[in-house]
Amino acid sequence: MRGYRYEALDGVRGLAAQAVVITHAVEMAFLPLHGPGAAVTGWIGRVSVMTFFALSGFVIATSLGRMAGRDGRFLVPYAVHRVARIAPPLILAIAITFAVGALGRAGLPLLTRTGEPYTMGVLAFLRGITLIFAPNDATFVIDNPLWSLRQEVYLYGVAAFATLAIVGRGAWRAVGIALASGLVLVTANRFFYLQSLALFGAGAGAALLGGHPGLRRLAASRALMPIAGMALAAPLAFVGQPGFVDSMSGWAPFLTYQAALSLPLGLCLLGLATDEAPISRGFAACAGAAAFSYTLYVVHMPILVLVFSLRAHLGWVPGWTGSAATLAAAWLAAQAVAITAARGLERPKPVRAALFRLLGRIGLAGAVSRSA
Repeated sequence: MRGYRYEALDGVRGLAAQAVVITHAVEMAFLPLHGPGAAVTGWIGRVSVMTFFALSGFVIATSLGRMAGRDGRFLVPYAVHRVARIAPPLILAIAITFAVGALGRAGLPLLTRTGEPYTMGVLAFLRGITLIFAPNDATFVIDNPLWSLRQEVYLYGVAAFATLAIVGRGAWRAVGIALASGLVLVTANRFFYLQSLALFGAGAGAALLGGHPGLRRLAASRALMPIAGMALAAPLAFVGQPGFVDSMSGWAPFLTYQAALSLPLGLCLLGLATDEAPISRGFAACAGAAAFSYTLYVVHMPILVLVFSLRAHLGWVPGWTGSAATLAAAWLAAQAVAITAARGLERPKPVRAALFRLLGRIGLAGAVSRSA
C-alpha cells in the first residue's frame, strides 16, 4: 500500500522485542526493583512496547485498507487473520507459564516480579489464552508482559469498528460508531489504554496519510530521527529521581508525555517505510529477527523466571559472574525456544485456512469468500 517497504519496520519490530527481553533479563540479574538502573531498563522496555503499538497501527491500517467494505462482512475475515496470527504462540506461552507455575507449586521458589501467589487450573488457563486473565492468575504473575498484548487485541477491535464507522453505510456505520466509541469509553480509565490508542492511531495515521507529499517530506527530514531520539531519551535525565519507575505508569503528566511521543514515532515509521537512507537499510538488515519476535515476546518471561529461579534455588555460581552467566543462559534459552517454535507457530496461513474451512462448514460461506 502506497509503496511502503516493510523490511525496515520488520527490523524495528525484531530489535524492539530483543530490547524487551534484554532489559527484563538485566533487571532480574543485577538490578533492584526501584533503583536508577531499573529505571533505565524500565524506560527502554516501555519505549519498546510503545514502538510495538505504533507499528501495529501502521500495519493494521494497511491491512484494513485492503479488506474493508461498506458493510460489516469484512469483520469476520479480519478477525480470522488476527486470531491466526496471535493464538498459536499465545497458547504456547500460556502452556510454558503454567508449566513453570507447576514447578513453583512443587517447591521451586519462583522469582516473579511481584512475588505474589497465583491461581492455576483450567479456568485460569482459559483466561490466559483468551487474554482475560485476572491479576492473581499465573499468566499475569509469571508472564506479566502479556498486559501489552491484551491492549493490542483491544486496539485491533477499535480499529475494525472505527473502519466500519468510516466506510460503512446506514446502520453499519452506526454500529461501527457505537462499538468503537464504547470500547474506548469502557477502557479510558484503565492503565495505558488511552496512551496505547494514541500510539496505535499515530501509526495508523502515518500509514493512511503517508501518500501526502508534505507528510513524506517531513518523514524524510534528516532532523526527524535525532529530534525523535532526543524526545524518547529525555526521561532518562530523571531516572535518579525517587519514584521514577512508579511515575512511568502512575503520574498523569508523564503518561501524557508518553502519548505525545506517538507523533514522532509515527513519522519515524513512515520515514523508514518510504526512505532509502542508511538508517532504513540498517534496520532492514535486522528484518530476520522479526520472524520470531512475537513468539519471543510472549514466551520470554516465564523462561527467564525459570532460569533465574533455578539458579537461585540450586546456588549456581554466586556473584556477578554467576549473574552474567545466568543472564546469557536465560537469553539463549528464550531465543532457542522462540526460534524453534516460531517455525511452526508464526505461520498464520495454514491456521487461517483451517479457520475459514471451519467457518464454511458451519454456514458462514460469505466470510470465506470475502477472505479470498
